[in-house]
Amino acid sequence: MLIGSSLFHINMNITLPLRTVRARNVPFDRFYLFSFAWAVANVLHALSFPDRISWEQPWAVAVVLAAALVLLAPHNTWFFLLMLGCSMANTLSWIPYTPNHILFELLVNGGILLSFGWALARSYRSGTSWSSIGASLRHNWYAAFAPMARLSLCALYFWAVFHKLNWDYFNVQISCSTYLLDGYNQRLPFLPDFPTWAHWLAVWGTLLIEAAIPVLLCLRKTRLAGILLGFGFHYFLALHPHPGLYSFSGLMFALYMLFIPAQVPAKMEALAHTVLASYRAPVLLAGRVVICVVVIGIVGLGLQGIISPGFLIWLIWGMLLATVCVLVIYRHAFVLETPARLLRVRPVALWIIPVLIFFNGLTPYLGLKTQTSFSMFSNLRVEGERSNHLFIPASVQLTSMAKDLVEIVDTNLETLQPFVLQNQLITFFELRRLTSEAAASNTDFQVKYLHHNDLQIVQVVDGESTRPEVTKPHNWLTAKLIRFRPVDKGPCLCKH
Repeated sequence: MLIGSSLFHINMNITLPLRTVRARNVPFDRFYLFSFAWAVANVLHALSFPDRISWEQPWAVAVVLAAALVLLAPHNTWFFLLMLGCSMANTLSWIPYTPNHILFELLVNGGILLSFGWALARSYRSGTSWSSIGASLRHNWYAAFAPMARLSLCALYFWAVFHKLNWDYFNVQISCSTYLLDGYNQRLPFLPDFPTWAHWLAVWGTLLIEAAIPVLLCLRKTRLAGILLGFGFHYFLALHPHPGLYSFSGLMFALYMLFIPAQVPAKMEALAHTVLASYRAPVLLAGRVVICVVVIGIVGLGLQGIISPGFLIWLIWGMLLATVCVLVIYRHAFVLETPARLLRVRPVALWIIPVLIFFNGLTPYLGLKTQTSFSMFSNLRVEGERSNHLFIPASVQLTSMAKDLVEIVDTNLETLQPFVLQNQLITFFELRRLTSEAAASNTDFQVKYLHHNDLQIVQVVDGESTRPEVTKPHNWLTAKLIRFRPVDKGPCLCKH
């Protein structure tokens, strides 16, 4: 399944409405490469979160099958649209328990779908015949969504750095970078215990690399270096056993395909022809078989509750893509786009996606939520009228939701017991969420908790609550959009 091989030119003439795409009319370009890598990222999501693959989550199964269609025919616009739709439906059904990068992907997918409508209208207005609209549509579509997605990636990196500017992140004893570095011993047991200087290197190195990658990507003279640095950083990050990290890295690898020079795909194709020579047909057949086997295996193992070997698949894919890109980049000279052209968002309406992504990262400081705010592995704390951020005080919060904390003293409700065992506080907002969900499921329970230094008790028996204001559910939209992390009583320990 070598990138740039004829695997990307599967000769599948599928009759669909508008006949927007045919293999012989679609060049192997950045859109082609991005659609393939985006499909791989969706497969990696399924491998990272195998519990989602179940009969109760049909959209999670659907997105894997749609991604398989894209992998078999990356030139097919309708397969790509189908995958985007299934992915968004799956994520919407998952909210508010989505990982940070899955929410980010949802917003980017929304922008890609918006740009499709604009590109379709523009291609039609240009007078292109309905039968040959495919090439024009793909060109306009990529030109519309690529700058939006690039800016969105830069916004994600901005918050990944900004959230880390807090006192607990720079406490080498509890910093998330220390936690991640020490965690590599679980997957790579031959590594020695890391000394303190290595922990400090991880703290500052992570901060500097995450700050450097978007800057390098945006500048013309350093863009290729930024791509290579990003490949190395995220490949190493994905070696950590924490669930979801290789899913996140797969997403990043796909987004880097939007920054490569326009000439790279053609050079990849030439490299594949040179390497494969007369073995093209067997490799193509083997690639198709592998894709089918992997996808069937993911769905089958997931439905049986068996964990798939996702990490191994990621290791192969990540190494393959990075190696081919390195070989091509260092063997050729390229004409690179200026930053103004690279990040010029048209139509202007697509600015809504980077703006939403930026606003989502701002939500902890406004007191609106702390989960899925892109503060992954940052040690950030803004709850309980305290803020450990170097620059942003808790006083700027617009609501009291993050300030209103409770301590669970004793309970027989299973979903609340971890907060007692781990000596953590939770927001009253989350207490209402968990108790209302339990009450709605006809679970009898009792909770003793401290709220404003007052010991209170809520008890639910046969659906009747002694404190209805505590077990009253949030409205649907609020429950979907807002979620808060548990809060450590002392320094903020590492949480994803």
